[in-house]
Order: sequence, then structure tokens, then C-alpha cells
Amino acid sequence: MLGLKTMKKLYIIRHSKAVEMAPDHSDFNRCLADNGIEKAGMIASHLAQELADVDLILSSPACRAIETARIFADKLNYPASDIILQQSLYHFGGIEYATEIISHVDDEVETLILVGHNPTFSALSWNLCREFREGMPTSSVVGIAFNTKTWAKAIKKGGKLLTYLTKNSLG
Repeated sequence: MLGLKTMKKLYIIRHSKAVEMAPDHSDFNRCLADNGIEKAGMIASHLAQELADVDLILSSPACRAIETARIFADKLNYPASDIILQQSLYHFGGIEYATEIISHVDDEVETLILVGHNPTFSALSWNLCREFREGMPTSSVVGIAFNTKTWAKAIKKGGKLLTYLTKNSLG
């Protein structure tokens, strides 16, 4: 068995700007707007300067989340084909779905990215990082470091803010 490090890093990414809701499309099938693609690329490029390696990307299966996850994967040199879709990341009703997913991530994974939706992702960030109390606009990234060997302990103990990226924070 490989040795476990004592630091886990979680990056919570809210999907980028999606097209408006149309009568002939479901919310689930809303994909990214052109400005959402541009914004996600800009923030992903900035994150790539800070983040050397990503071990796992989990995404909501909604179109706008998958497209956002693929943009970040490309900029972070993570194979898009390795993105794992998690239906429960599409739920908007609370953090229990997201914390359940995190607690079952293999402890060999040191850097985890979740891509999904608000209000769940703002609540998740607030719950896991007491010093973070901002909102999560589209394309935003909250990075949290946990001083623990396991993901199950990480979600119980909470962590320290590593980064908070938004379009406005990049100038």
C-alpha cells in the first residue's frame, strides 16, 4: 500500500454561466453560454498556475457542469475521459449528498475537484471551511486544505482556505 500524505485538497467549482432556461429544454440540459465558456477558461487557466496535480474530478451530469468540468480538466492536464459523473451532485437541496460522496473518495486521492451547483456548493464550502463566508458566483473556485489522511475525517474536521477564485478576483 502506498503511504498516505497528511494533506487533502478539495477544489469546489460551481459550473460556469449557462444559457437561459428555454421552454423546450429542461434545466438539466442547459449547456454553457459563450461567455460562460470564456469565463471558465480564464479561471481554469489561473487555477492551473496554482495547482500542479489533480487526482480525481467528479462532476454533476448536468450539461453545464460537464462542460465546465471538461474546460477545467483541459487546463489542468487531466483526461476528460476520466471525469466521473455523480448524479447526486445535481441535487440542489443540501450538502449531505456532496459530503457523502467526499467521505467515500479513496484516501489515495490527495487532490479532488467537485463540479456542480448552488446553493449546495456555497453551503458545502461554508460547512467545510469556517473562514470562508463568500458567495459562489458561476465559475468560482473554492480550494480547501485538510490536515488529515482520510476524506472521511476531512469532512468532519473542516479545513483551511487555500484559494477563492472568481472573475472579479482575477482583475
